[in-house]
Amino acid sequence: MHTILTTMNTADTLNTDPRRGFAARMKHSLATTFAIFGAAALLLLSACEDAPPNSFVPVPFVEAYLFVDRPIEGIVIASSQSLSAPFEYESGMLADADVQLSGGGNTYALAYRVVNGAGSYWYPDTTALIQPSTAYTLTVRLKDGGVMTASTTTPERIAWMRKPAKLLQYPTDTTKLQSPDSLRIQWTPGNTQEFIIRIQCLDTLAYGAYLTPPTNEDNGRTNNLSNFETPKRNSFYSTTRWGFIQATGVPTVWTGFRWYGRNAVAIIAPDKPFLDWFKMTRFSGNPQYNPQFSNIRGGTGIFASASLIEEELFLLKRVK
Repeated sequence: MHTILTTMNTADTLNTDPRRGFAARMKHSLATTFAIFGAAALLLLSACEDAPPNSFVPVPFVEAYLFVDRPIEGIVIASSQSLSAPFEYESGMLADADVQLSGGGNTYALAYRVVNGAGSYWYPDTTALIQPSTAYTLTVRLKDGGVMTASTTTPERIAWMRKPAKLLQYPTDTTKLQSPDSLRIQWTPGNTQEFIIRIQCLDTLAYGAYLTPPTNEDNGRTNNLSNFETPKRNSFYSTTRWGFIQATGVPTVWTGFRWYGRNAVAIIAPDKPFLDWFKMTRFSGNPQYNPQFSNIRGGTGIFASASLIEEELFLLKRVK
């Protein structure tokens, strides 16, 4: 029995330093385990009175994303864990691997670090940024002699043509919006056919502290999907909403905002491995590992890349 931990380096931590990049803010919200072998087999074993078999063989895996114009970070090298033992995030990390990234005529020897309890590899010189339209190869040499390799070609750089407005007033009635809609955004196409949009609250607690003059008012939820999201659903506790777009300009819908106050809107132009893996892990009703989406030789997992743009805004509370 195996479980694979996928971090997706997602967007639920509140670090807003742009040099930390998208990957660094994507650490915890997708810390989800996926069963490789079905639950039916587990139930069958638990129904037997015999002691469980001890034939578990760990499987090494990679989860790594490169972002154009961002530092090299968030490269996860880990091992699957047995379903018959307690799950421990850090114990699954392979902190002693030799990890190298090559591309654009350079080779980078990556180092291991732990940030907020999550371990990953990074390149300490943060002035070395991922370049657009460049082929990169990741090589991982494990202590047991195993070698994992994977390649990706980064998408073209994208840029804002029309940024989100810096200040938005949440309407009293979202079904009666004035035109033109101040939520409309637009960006350059690059060479990507499909885009991911992310709307993330950067501070779920403070609201009045960002006003002029500042007040002690707390932040609150917009509650625009109260019939679909309740405390019983895992999505209720996420600070982020995601969507897919097959265009280079759209209005950012009001229902995309979970909280008032500080928010950030990001557009991600992914390569195909990134897009396929992201759809499988984020939008499947019952996400499970699917080996056909792995592009790792000598192991399993994903090595992908994307171009990303992001803009912060402030959402004023609705006037009652």
